[in-house]
Amino acid sequence: MKNIAVLSGDKRQIYANSYLNNNGFCSYIKNNFDFNEDAYILCGTPFSKDSLYLNCDLYSSFPISTFIALLKPGQTVFAGNISNDVTTSLKKKNINYFDFLKDEKVVWSNAMLTAEGLISNIINNTPFALDTAKALIIGFGRCGINTALKLKALNVCVTIYDHTPIHLCQASSYGLNTSTFDNLIECISDFDIIINTVPCEVLTENLLSLVKKDCVLFEVASKPYGINNELVKKYRLSLVTCPGLPGKTAPKSAGELIAKSIISYLERTGENGTQL
Repeated sequence: MKNIAVLSGDKRQIYANSYLNNNGFCSYIKNNFDFNEDAYILCGTPFSKDSLYLNCDLYSSFPISTFIALLKPGQTVFAGNISNDVTTSLKKKNINYFDFLKDEKVVWSNAMLTAEGLISNIINNTPFALDTAKALIIGFGRCGINTALKLKALNVCVTIYDHTPIHLCQASSYGLNTSTFDNLIECISDFDIIINTVPCEVLTENLLSLVKKDCVLFEVASKPYGINNELVKKYRLSLVTCPGLPGKTAPKSAGELIAKSIISYLERTGENGTQL
């Protein structure tokens, strides 16, 4: 049976490894960088946090270029959010790769887990009951949708801003309030909670200057983020950054999602847990 080497990045890797083993795959936690006996290498989520080093707690400053140099043609790399530069380098060496964060099932399920983790963070970082709160969510993609519906179920008064008109129509169909960018200037001071899910700066200085001082802002987007931390400091606002929520608040569920996606990939490509 072909080996699946798991590089530990966080608890998701531990649970993914366990799930793979329980379903008949020869998976193990790797404690070195000798991949000669491994057909598959499961890396962290994301693959890299800074585009320079591998996201791996075995060695926190291990260059991506060195990692790729250690691989050989025919091996397969599993990871989340693999950059174009990395995929180009892997292709040049005839190394296969599978980005499970491009698996739609994983993406949607991950968004649900992110929303649950975010609500936990909101409860822990606000001094008021949610059913008295008004929340603005910037972005109505997968994360925005799941967060909005869960907050609405808790009787939060939710308003959605998205630059895409069809997304605002969709939000309205769910019974959510909506706002255009121009209207934000008039209503942004009403919100107790502001959640950003968009990885670009939507909240201009003009808007942030109007946010009330006891409002709590939550950053859920990945780099380059969407809330300017320097402006937050300038206007003495409260900002809670929430990176990698599924790995922190639901690592077992998130890890099993990764493992299931890998198993589906292996089945599609002719591998399975009983094949020698």
